Amino acid sequence: AELARCTLCLAASPVAGLQQRLGVRTRLRGRSASPAHSEMHSQAVKALFRRARAAAPAVVFFDEMDALASTREEGSGAGASSSSERVLNQLLTEMDGLQPLLGVSVVAATNRPDLIDPALLRPGRFDRLLYVGPPTGTSNRADIFRVHLKRTPLAEDVVLEDLAELAAGYTGADVTAVCREAGLAALEEDIGACTVAKRHFLSALASVPASKPPEDMAFYQKFRRSS
Repeated sequence: AELARCTLCLAASPVAGLQQRLGVRTRLRGRSASPAHSEMHSQAVKALFRRARAAAPAVVFFDEMDALASTREEGSGAGASSSSERVLNQLLTEMDGLQPLLGVSVVAATNRPDLIDPALLRPGRFDRLLYVGPPTGTSNRADIFRVHLKRTPLAEDVVLEDLAELAAGYTGADVTAVCREAGLAALEEDIGACTVAKRHFLSALASVPASKPPEDMAFYQKFRRSS
C-alpha cells in the first residue's frame, strides 16, 4: 500500500481537494501465510491510516489489492486464510472504525476484481468502480510512444502515429516494452547503430503481443456491469 503519485491517485485528488500533497509511502508486498508477516502487514495498514489522518487531506492508494484482501474463500489452507483475514479485518476496521476518515480518500487498483473480498465492495467502503482500460485512440498511443522515445534517435521512416495504429489494444506497459525491444533490435543488428528504424519497431511489435487479450477486456466490462 502506498500514497503515490499515479493515475488513480491523480484522478481522485480533486475529490480529496488535493493539489501537490501526496507523500506518505508504506509498501506491502502480497499475501503471506506467515503469522509474523500478516501481523506486520496489519500493523502497517494501521500505521498508514494513522499517518494519512494526520496528513489530511490525503489519498491512500492500495496497488494489487487482490493480494492484500482476497476473498476469504481463496485462502490456500487455514494459515493463508488467517493471514489474509487479519489484513482484511484491519482494513475494515480502519474504513468503518470509530476514527472517521475526514479528508482521507481510499483508492485501490487491481487486475483481478473478482478476487477481492466482497466485504470491501459494500457501500461506504470501495463502492465506486472505475475501469481503466488500455489507451484508446491512435493519438493517445502515439503520445505514449512519444514520451518513451523522447531521448531515442529515430530514423526518418519512423512515424509514431503509424506505430500507434499497429499497437491497437496495447497497454502503456506494452508500448514501453515495444520501445525497449526496438532499441535492442537496432543494437543487435549493429552495435554502433545511431538510430532506431521502422523495421526495428515492426520486429518489436511482432515479438511483444498485447498483454491483455480481448477476453480479458470482456471480463472487466462484464464485472463492472454486474457490480
